[in-house]
Amino acid sequence: MLAPTHMVAGQAAFVAASLAVGHAPSWPEACLAAVSGLLPDLDKRHGVVGRLFPWLSEPLEYRFGHRTLTHSLLTCVVLALLLWPLLPRGVWLAVIAGYASHPVADMMTPAGVGWFWPARWRCVLPGNERYRMQAMGWGELTFAAILAVTTVPLLGMAQAKPGTGSVIAAAIGDIATARARYDAEKGEHRWMLRLEGRDNLTMADVGGDYPIIGSWKAAGFLISTTDGRQTVCRSGECDWYADSAVAVKGEAQTTTARQLSAEHTSPAALAAALEPLEAAGEVYLIGSLTARGIAAHAPTVAVSGGEVSLNYAEPGVIDRWGARPLRDLLLTVQVRHALDITVPNVELGEEKAGVIPAELRPWLHENDKISRDR
Repeated sequence: MLAPTHMVAGQAAFVAASLAVGHAPSWPEACLAAVSGLLPDLDKRHGVVGRLFPWLSEPLEYRFGHRTLTHSLLTCVVLALLLWPLLPRGVWLAVIAGYASHPVADMMTPAGVGWFWPARWRCVLPGNERYRMQAMGWGELTFAAILAVTTVPLLGMAQAKPGTGSVIAAAIGDIATARARYDAEKGEHRWMLRLEGRDNLTMADVGGDYPIIGSWKAAGFLISTTDGRQTVCRSGECDWYADSAVAVKGEAQTTTARQLSAEHTSPAALAAALEPLEAAGEVYLIGSLTARGIAAHAPTVAVSGGEVSLNYAEPGVIDRWGARPLRDLLLTVQVRHALDITVPNVELGEEKAGVIPAELRPWLHENDKISRDR
């Protein structure tokens, strides 16, 4: 086939692969895919690429022949494995999809290619020779035109936001796939979980679209619902069981983190420190502290003795803590906000009123310590 046909085929293969795996392709990546579609012809010294690298194309053609080594499945696999740790995801996809499209397109010609090299078999597509394309013929021209025309709408679909991004993921609805995509791309957009499932306790249907708050354990989600926050996974350990789940990317946003720590403080001081952050966007508390008398509030507030763990807790939980002292507080405050919003820096003040010094605690009876801490 001619070089322009291979370039169009390379772009088409890249756009189709991007749509399948949920990657939003860029024009530079598409251009790279087109150039990559020419690379297998390094084994042809009179070809477009071969003339640029005669020191490589001549020995390749002399030793292995045209449409063998560089057109083989073996080379595609080795190239993909070598470049995977070296290139960004989109660039890697462009190079491999563009490169692999070349031998597949050459299979549509009467001569075929040595796809399973070093075996001497010649692979052709389709099997009936009457339907294969002659180089520079009307069949090749029609094929290139069809690819060029269909690539444009496919590119728009792959770049569209919001959307599932991945046709495969949307078809399968696997929650592990949804979680992997969310973990890889979270932070720059809002996310929804398109869910089909049931409540693990009532067995009621819970299908719908729910805002994703964050990850939950190994392969689940913490979501927001009209009945409060729920955990979703594919087991009985969560509130809801997911029969099918797709992570849907929404509008753009920015996630900013602020660190708060204090040996001794109070709920009032913590609430005051969070107030400017709440004005900037949605605030979530992640971390730990020590306090007596705080009640657990699943799934975001867990309590073990005096140790309190927060997992995407809302600032509103602080209102339930009264005026009891908080100790050894270490929090990451996550603020999700619009792109044009600047999140201020904040400080958490130390408050030691009502707090028993650490040096005296071993000398107090346990009941006295609990009453004093409260």
